[in-house]
Amino acid sequence: MYKRIKNKMNTSLINPINIKKIIFNKHHINGLNYNAPLPTVFIQRSASWYLGDDEKEYYVPLSIGFTNDKIRFEVVLIDGEVDLRNVQITKSGINNKHNPMLLVKNLKILELCFELLLEHLEKEENEKKEEDRI
Repeated sequence: MYKRIKNKMNTSLINPINIKKIIFNKHHINGLNYNAPLPTVFIQRSASWYLGDDEKEYYVPLSIGFTNDKIRFEVVLIDGEVDLRNVQITKSGINNKHNPMLLVKNLKILELCFELLLEHLEKEENEKKEEDRI
């Protein structure tokens, strides 16, 4: 991860424990939409390898992707380490070019979306508990 971003990242918010809370939540398996600047969330629940069109193997780690169809950021967890990425979305919709996050303004957007997602999942969990109690 880019040093400036790593130093400015809120590690009490974006950390392996919270990433796992999101990835392994019981209500949303592959993703969800919620009220946030980047409202669509994609969840990669298992690390895997895939063969690209260029015949190279690519590693896909545990990750959470946040997008609004114009930009996409990913929070990636590899061997217990957090990495933040910008994902380049091409006109054809293919988005497999990952770059390190470089801009602090993008970090702040990602942190806001991450925090809102945690709150959203917590609210759903509390509502589910309330329904089960009744």
